[in-house]
Amino acid sequence: MTQDNGRNDFLFELLSLQQDGKYAISAPTNWINHEPLLEIPTDIDSIIDELSNTILTNNKKNETARWHFFVGSPGNGKSAAMGKLCKKLISQKGCKVLDENNTSIDALEPTKIPYSIYVREGNNKFDSAQIVQDASVVPNPFLINVDPAAELLKTLTYAWDKGISLIVCTNRGVLEKAHRDNLGKHEINSNPWFKILKAIVEAEQSISGVLPSSPSFDSKKPIFKKVCVGYSHLDNHSLLQERDTFDQIIQKAILDPGWEQCVSCPSKSLCPFKANCESISDKEIRQKVLNLLTKAEVLSGQVIVFREALAIISLILSGCPRDYDRVHPCEWVQLKISHQDFFSLATRRIYMSLFTPYSPYGLDAIEGLREKQKDAIDKIRTTLEDCQPETRAAISHVIDNSPPCTDVGVSRLLGENGTIAILDPSNDSLPYQFYHDWDSSFDFSPERKNSCISSIEIKCISIWKDLEENLENIADYSVSDAHWAIRRWSSNFMLHLGALYEGQTAWAKELDEFVTLLNLMSKTQSTRTIEEKRQISNLDSRLETLLNSSRVIQSANNTVNLSEKVTLSGKWVQNNLKPKTSSSSGSGSVSLSIVFPEGERAVFAAPMYLWLNRRVKGHLDSRCFPQELLTGVEDARIRAASKGKYAVVDNDIELIIEVNKNEKIRLTRFDGEVDVSHE
Repeated sequence: MTQDNGRNDFLFELLSLQQDGKYAISAPTNWINHEPLLEIPTDIDSIIDELSNTILTNNKKNETARWHFFVGSPGNGKSAAMGKLCKKLISQKGCKVLDENNTSIDALEPTKIPYSIYVREGNNKFDSAQIVQDASVVPNPFLINVDPAAELLKTLTYAWDKGISLIVCTNRGVLEKAHRDNLGKHEINSNPWFKILKAIVEAEQSISGVLPSSPSFDSKKPIFKKVCVGYSHLDNHSLLQERDTFDQIIQKAILDPGWEQCVSCPSKSLCPFKANCESISDKEIRQKVLNLLTKAEVLSGQVIVFREALAIISLILSGCPRDYDRVHPCEWVQLKISHQDFFSLATRRIYMSLFTPYSPYGLDAIEGLREKQKDAIDKIRTTLEDCQPETRAAISHVIDNSPPCTDVGVSRLLGENGTIAILDPSNDSLPYQFYHDWDSSFDFSPERKNSCISSIEIKCISIWKDLEENLENIADYSVSDAHWAIRRWSSNFMLHLGALYEGQTAWAKELDEFVTLLNLMSKTQSTRTIEEKRQISNLDSRLETLLNSSRVIQSANNTVNLSEKVTLSGKWVQNNLKPKTSSSSGSGSVSLSIVFPEGERAVFAAPMYLWLNRRVKGHLDSRCFPQELLTGVEDARIRAASKGKYAVVDNDIELIIEVNKNEKIRLTRFDGEVDVSHE
């Protein structure tokens, strides 16, 4: 990395980590020719270390091949893991890593990503291992009726026939489709490699594991004699909960030597990226950012993957590449400062980048309201003569120029309809003191100015104050509109600044409780305290109350609708269909499971917990509860009831059969006898 003309080129490198950047999708040439920008140790490293030894014959000393399946959604580190593996094989094991055309991966075009690459040891003319970087794609996407699942079967067949090691990176959908489409085809499902696929699909979705058997290859001249099969479910691996991976990535970024270049930069006081770096260098503030992202992860029900984490950090510390048009981020900052375009700089502050990046210049995101704001502010500009020149210059940019890009990537989290927008503190009631501290005036204590208000905010506050102080010179009919426009504008900045630094979000208390439950459920029963066990018991009771009062059940307590016309009720339902809260092995630590007897399960995610709290606390009529949140739970309860033994229970069972709107048949069992009554 070089520093040139007072520029911090680390910022320019960070841009490549955006979701459309050159390092967002890891191509083989990046593995060999470039050091990863923000590489940190992860749980996968030990697996890669083990595979770098076990996939090789080691001069025929190893007779057991290694098959391993990395299963997960895009961006969760599969390709980066393959990069580490290939680098070890080349630099430490002396292997050749080639594409399908026998071209070394370091000689490939920078953007080329082969479907398969092959590993050869030393001067061997045969391959020891095959690596599929992404089985979700296909070798030739332009063929008719391409199917990643069918290509996966070809890969498994080839590796089995050759008797070589195999590493497959894919999403779970491809595995399940390959299994489902061929389960009834004897010519396929009778093959040993298909039984391996079946075992992987049916294995518990823990973070990693190894199948118990090691089948032998049955081809004539296999490279290995038998195979050991393992798997890693990367979607069950949060970077934020029960580990500090996200925090480590942030610290790696803010401690980079490149920031030393900023010390002597004359623009540093008004640089949003330097200000953001200083903000998250503070451990307490960094924890507030991580807590916000944890809430977003839990509320969305989907873990934040490596690619998203890197893109968010890149946005905070180097901005959006769409702003620059071949200009270096440092040059962009210097240009904005020279033109007194302070609100462009302010929109790239950390709190705006996370809470409201979709607000042009920090104005209202709703176009109609934004135009009304701009008209009112423009009225001030054209009417007033006493405003400071700096104010006029800054306002001119807001009224006349295009704002910094409002599409900053990671849209599921940062978009206008993204998860953090749902967490916006304005969506919930906040303490009066919070509004008083952050939005009642522009006067802040020296302590607060030093800790969270940078020179950028001071410039913006100065402009807002200047505008307000000159409002009396405007005709009376427009003063209210002008005051509304300025205050709505400043509030968008100051309330989000305060929200980040004080850890305020919508539903903060409930989401913190849910995160606590997630951590609690990850413990074994023997390690839980009596208070923690009481928490779980209370949650189970609230769930039962909710199910018994839901509109879908449409009846009194302790009933289950087996079908549209048949309802099961009685004490047996109460005693045998109680919901129990449990951890979820397949949810990536961001949701729980509701477990019923007979092993029936349903997902218990954060949105359901938010509504459950308000329903049980009496703040919500049952008719307002979103029934789609309960459908999966009720279906699981019905399945559990159907599998239960209510049909052979002598007492405490009733079946109510609706014949028509005006007639019902009630079947009640007493001591094994059935009493039939009509209603």
